[in-house]
Amino acid sequence: MRKYGFKLFSSNIQNNPKFVDEAVAFVRENAQEMFIELMTIPSTSDEDYKKLQEKFRGLEVTIHAPHNAMNFDTGYRNKFDENVKILAHAQKAADLFEAKIIVVHAGGGNQPENLEETARQFRLFNDKRIVVENLPYIAKDVEGFMHGNTPEQIKYIMDYADCGFCFDFSHAICSANSLGLDINRQLEGFYRLNPTVYHLCDGKIDSPYDNHYHYGEGNFPLSVFLQKYISQNAMITMETGGVPKDASAWINDFNYLHMLQE
Repeated sequence: MRKYGFKLFSSNIQNNPKFVDEAVAFVRENAQEMFIELMTIPSTSDEDYKKLQEKFRGLEVTIHAPHNAMNFDTGYRNKFDENVKILAHAQKAADLFEAKIIVVHAGGGNQPENLEETARQFRLFNDKRIVVENLPYIAKDVEGFMHGNTPEQIKYIMDYADCGFCFDFSHAICSANSLGLDINRQLEGFYRLNPTVYHLCDGKIDSPYDNHYHYGEGNFPLSVFLQKYISQNAMITMETGGVPKDASAWINDFNYLHMLQE
């Protein structure tokens, strides 16, 4: 059975408690087929995590580690010590919520040694909960290109570091467009890597940029993705939308995916 995840940020407990309460209530009503993916923000206090722990009690939770926008980049050896500290925040949260999955972005950098460094650091992190997420080729806040933008790069990191894989469809499409590669061939290559968890949003099929649209707002062939590139027992994080006002748009996303599979 497929399971569907709402993505919340640990900072939402302060900046949008209404969204947290509505999202958690809906997940609890549908607990057999839902989970929460929690994006951990390093500034979140222990007190706020305790509040979230109480709200999430009894629900399945996965963790998303801070990424490049929060100074985490595994492509550079001189950032390793800082990366370890940032990742420790996510690992502590994973312990608190008894999470079995920690999604971690691959790094960046234009040289072969940068990709080698990403694989090295993932190996040194030595946490079986970690899954590496494929990334777009380019990002507005990153110097150089991102790693994990092809199935071959992700396989290299997985094999070297002995970690799992988070398959992000939007990132795969962005990188294929940037590199002039066949989108379906790239998606098939990522799917063959047996992902642990999936990230799915809508977007522009011909764009090199990552747009987290709600389902139906873009032109991704979502029904094809669900049929061809997502396993029947998949965990699918609905990584849609921008800053939430309430949970209604995400509830609509959940219902939209069910409609596509009827």
